[in-house]
Amino acid sequence: MPAAVSEAMPQILARLENILKTNAPQVLAALQPGLSAGDISKLEQQYHVQLPDDVQAIYEWHDGACRTNYVDGTFMPLYRFVPLEETLEENAAIGKGATAGQRVFYEVLVGYHNSWICIFSDDAGNGYFYDPKRKEPEGAVFYNFMEESDYTFFPSAKNLMAGIAKCYELGIFRVKTGSSPPQLDEDFDRSTKVWEEFGASNQH
Repeated sequence: MPAAVSEAMPQILARLENILKTNAPQVLAALQPGLSAGDISKLEQQYHVQLPDDVQAIYEWHDGACRTNYVDGTFMPLYRFVPLEETLEENAAIGKGATAGQRVFYEVLVGYHNSWICIFSDDAGNGYFYDPKRKEPEGAVFYNFMEESDYTFFPSAKNLMAGIAKCYELGIFRVKTGSSPPQLDEDFDRSTKVWEEFGASNQH
């Protein structure tokens, strides 16, 4: 696991905002206004969760992205920035309406990720998550691609957001030239190197 980024989260997010303004204004335009600390506290109480300061800061920056009028429905290639209440409600809805047998079957197969809060989602169960059951230095913020049991663990939420900022800054994440509606593209060879800089993958 690499060291946690020393730069403060508000500085990382301010830098990311400026990079998006220049390199991907369509993405920035779709981001919703941030939540207040009070709004986040109410959601934490309602859904019985506790977010660390750096994860809270992400939602204070912007509360996800709307589903219309932005680049290919994504905040980063393939992945949507999910509003906080939406992701907490999705977690709370798991298992509702299922029979006892269905719930047992689910728990055996994938119950281990019931606690995961999805920050960036591909809407197919894969994405970037925060797990309240893990400590941040243990990789509480991580990427998971379920089909291949692929994980990248970050020592802090700052590492994840700094990695995203670097990908946009270097054009690793970019808006496809001439795409209509605009779509995001990714240079996977280069992005792999960025994630190796900021996180630790189980694939290496």
